[in-house]
Amino acid sequence: MLRAGNLALIRRCAGRITMGLRDAAEVCRLIAEQDPRSLEPASVQWIKRFAAEAAGQERRDYGLIVQAFDAMTAQPDLAAGQLVALCAARGLDR
Repeated sequence: MLRAGNLALIRRCAGRITMGLRDAAEVCRLIAEQDPRSLEPASVQWIKRFAAEAAGQERRDYGLIVQAFDAMTAQPDLAAGQLVALCAARGLDR
């Protein structure tokens, strides 16, 4: 579903699927590409999940996250990649 890039389907199934934070970063990329007006609330939700789930967080992580989301509409692949890399660095493998 995520690979197909079908944001409408992902949204319809949101209550029935479990998605890791790395996959959620990819969904944010899709939102930036297909529905940029929805990126702000999606980014806030992503940040809340990161705060709750990531191990070994550092204050600078949040600066990196904000920078990635600020760049998400202009460079969605790069920005999502930065979020995925941060997830991997903080032990969020899924």
